[in-house]
Amino acid sequence: MRATRCARALQGALLFSSLAACGGADQAPLSAVLITLDTTNRDALGCYGQALPLTPHLDRIAAEGLVFEQARSVAPLTLPAHISMLTGLVPLRHSVRDNALLPVAGSAETLAERLARAGYQTAAFLSAVVLAAPYGLDQGFDVYDAPQVRQNRGPTAHILERPAAESVRAAIDWLRGRDRARPFFLWVHGYDPHGPYDPPAEFLARAGGDPYLGEVAALDHAVGELLAALQAEHGLERLVLVVAADHGEGLGDHGERTHAVLCYERMMRIPLLVRLPDGARAGERVTAPASLVDVAPTVLDALGLAPLPGIDGLSLLDPALAERGGTYFESYHGFLNYGWSPLAGWFDGTTKFLHGTDPELYDLTRDPAESVNLHGQRDEAVAAARARIEALAALPRLEAGASSVDEDLAASVQALGYAGAAGADSDYPEPLEDTGLPAPRARIVELELFYRAVLRYNNGKVAEAIAELEALVAQNPRNAEALNVLAAYLYEQKEYTRALEVLRSIPAGAQDRTSVQDLLGHCQEHLGEPAKALEHFERALALKPGDPHQTKDVERLRAKVGN
Repeated sequence: MRATRCARALQGALLFSSLAACGGADQAPLSAVLITLDTTNRDALGCYGQALPLTPHLDRIAAEGLVFEQARSVAPLTLPAHISMLTGLVPLRHSVRDNALLPVAGSAETLAERLARAGYQTAAFLSAVVLAAPYGLDQGFDVYDAPQVRQNRGPTAHILERPAAESVRAAIDWLRGRDRARPFFLWVHGYDPHGPYDPPAEFLARAGGDPYLGEVAALDHAVGELLAALQAEHGLERLVLVVAADHGEGLGDHGERTHAVLCYERMMRIPLLVRLPDGARAGERVTAPASLVDVAPTVLDALGLAPLPGIDGLSLLDPALAERGGTYFESYHGFLNYGWSPLAGWFDGTTKFLHGTDPELYDLTRDPAESVNLHGQRDEAVAAARARIEALAALPRLEAGASSVDEDLAASVQALGYAGAAGADSDYPEPLEDTGLPAPRARIVELELFYRAVLRYNNGKVAEAIAELEALVAQNPRNAEALNVLAAYLYEQKEYTRALEVLRSIPAGAQDRTSVQDLLGHCQEHLGEPAKALEHFERALALKPGDPHQTKDVERLRAKVGN
């Protein structure tokens, strides 16, 4: 539901000239700020029990607001989680199930769009390309400031990011230049705790030498700078402030070093804070289940605006929150990239159900470490959770957005094996479908082996990296991510025949990706088969209409074949 910026500005001017005529400045609407903390574990914050003095500014927000003890992500992935925050829909319904595949549909109604139509100035300052504008979250924002994509299409490029402090400084500049006669909605995203961890020395020292915690401390420092600017430029007494992590970091929990595949508590249970104007309800700690889908309805509720229709979230200020029955979460990353079973789950406030090839049930009250699988012992709890997931799956869903994601952008997001190698048109199993694929927790060691091979290649140990990837795909021929990267490495080493063989072995669902078809074309061209190369380049262009790289390849090969 993209409105033109000129139309929104005119609408806002008319609305607030009317408000001023009716009530004066003392009745001016509240403003709102959303701060999202990428890859931030709840136990890294002092307000959730961290003993080291890492997060004084986030702890201040907690002391002056509400702290949600049982908040959880919808997916251990940045893009789907943020889309859920801004639409109020779980990934199952907004249809973005992984990073870097497809954007959210233009038909989605976002929090920013709702506020823009109400006359709010809207601005977003993001710290990583995984949230770049082509993924659709720019809908409704007058300003959408994200890192620029590095023009490097190689598979070993790192995710382009900037420190939260830089995003905060850009946000502060915007605050100082905004129209002070109108309210605003500001979203600031910090990416620092995402790997690789390399905090400034002062924050590393504060964290006792722990680089991950040092990154959290650096992020908190940036939050402090933003808070100071908000106080100086606007005042906190007329501000709704929401702070949420998109997901946590595994740090080896259940075998996952980072995040994306598994849905255990280290990755899914998140910090979530709400500071209301004038410090209302300060110090409350809420134990009802909460979810990232609750962010948008909470902001609208606190601002006194009508809710988004047909969403999955509830306002965190609604007394009905305690009666909601639980929250949904999922991860399809393992299915899309490694040939493993997808995961879908439900948390009811006490027990946590995980559906997959090998289902799991945990009593988190007695077993917070999720070490004792009770599936098969508590049939009633399993049946209740399955019923809630079935009801959610029966609701209408958005159509997947049309892909406008440039391959340079996709490649930069894929750099750490973090984004989909599978095709955008892959069929998604229903949440409770039995796929028969391996359970992710039983195969998670494959992910560590993949990361190790990429690191070896980046460090110049080319032959070792290629051999390790070949051994990995021999063990799991459905590992589309490893196959894709292996083919790219072989191509870079001018091993065109071997690269072609690997590309042809990629599972069918992952063949229909521009990067795969593009690499097939280049291999065929180097092997002296321009007509076959042209077929692949044309297929790549059909998958990504208008892409300048693919257009240039098609034009070049058409000229060559014609001659």
